[in-house]
Formats: sequence, C-alpha cells, structure tokens
Amino acid sequence: MMKPVLSLHEIALLLLVLGASAQVRHTDSDAIALQQAKLIEVVQEAASDRNLRLTAEGRELLRRLGAGGG
Repeated sequence: MMKPVLSLHEIALLLLVLGASAQVRHTDSDAIALQQAKLIEVVQEAASDRNLRLTAEGRELLRRLGAGGG
C-alpha cells in the first residue's frame, strides 16, 4: 500500500510540531490529516490542555528529510 504524498503545508506543520507544538491547533485541517496519517498525535497535558507531538513515524520521516526529528 502506497503512503499518501504530503503537501508542503503538512511538512511545514510537522516541523512546527517538532519545534513549537503549542502553536499548532489540533483542529487545524493539516493537523487532522497528519493525525490520520499517524505522523502526529494529540496528548492531554492537563484537564483542558491538548498539545500535538510527533509519533515515531513522524520523527522518522523528519529524520529522513534531514530535519532531526527528535
């Protein structure tokens, strides 16, 4: 099965999650697409505080792109 191609916006959002995840809303359409691709996930930090973080697959993708990934 072939993985979907990521848009430039989705790649930029992956980089933003890597460096400043609190700036990304988990309801953003690109964030939702990346969640569905299992590249990022929502984590509950406090009762009403949700942040995004890279999954292992997301970190691996950024590593392959030369962006560190964690």
